[in-house]
Amino acid sequence: MKDPKHLSSADNPLIKRLKVLLEGGAKANKTRQELGLAVLEGVHLAQAWLASEDLVELFTTEAGLTQPEIAAVIDMQLAVVPDTDLYIIDDSLWKKITDLENGPPIMACVRIPKYDFPIKQSEDVLILDGVQDAGNVGSMMRTAAAAGLSYVVCLKGTAQAWSPKVLRAGMGAHRHLKIFEAWSLNTIREKIKLPLIATSLMADQDLYDLGDELLEPHAWVFGNEGGGIHPELLAISRSVMIPQDPCIESLNVGAAAAVCLFEMRRVRRELK
Repeated sequence: MKDPKHLSSADNPLIKRLKVLLEGGAKANKTRQELGLAVLEGVHLAQAWLASEDLVELFTTEAGLTQPEIAAVIDMQLAVVPDTDLYIIDDSLWKKITDLENGPPIMACVRIPKYDFPIKQSEDVLILDGVQDAGNVGSMMRTAAAAGLSYVVCLKGTAQAWSPKVLRAGMGAHRHLKIFEAWSLNTIREKIKLPLIATSLMADQDLYDLGDELLEPHAWVFGNEGGGIHPELLAISRSVMIPQDPCIESLNVGAAAAVCLFEMRRVRRELK
């Protein structure tokens, strides 16, 4: 087991790297992709990656070491993966790094996994087309994992999947998903072999009329909060409508995804 290292200077390269990884925007995303690292904030996310060799660094404070939950995370990770680096950051410096108020002082750096998309497809896929709100993207990933999906495809214009806000909203779902980012419409056409289903207020078919068709794997498409699904993608998808009271114009995209994916799960539980 490695000895913990103490960090007290804002000019330390590790502190500078941590601050960049905790930001949003193109610079932070470029750094994440170049380093292949993302930052988890809080006990719950660190627990989701416990005992994983992809969890390569842990950060806390002297005060954090006295908190039982944080101490338990550190002890378990180091017991299973003793090569994990542990850094103790000065309490005053910690407050300058994170924007989370009153959050438990623990962070972890994890490797961003890389996968090959399967040529033969026998599992459902969630496709996010320009979903820009980080909270929506994270909650949809959480929903996908809860519904039993393993694959998420994010088209260009979708919020960065491994940004801190998406990770927090995902509540550990990333650990259970194979995530592909920055796809184009041409990549969808080339690689997705499953039938595509998209929700649309203009669709003639009701989601709840699909019935046993949902026994087969599909790729579920959900679009931008304001603009919806790109017309070219909608054109190659089967459109269905979620029936709702007309007093409300539309559902939040995260809510729509939950309705669809759990209707699919219900059908499979009842008809299989």
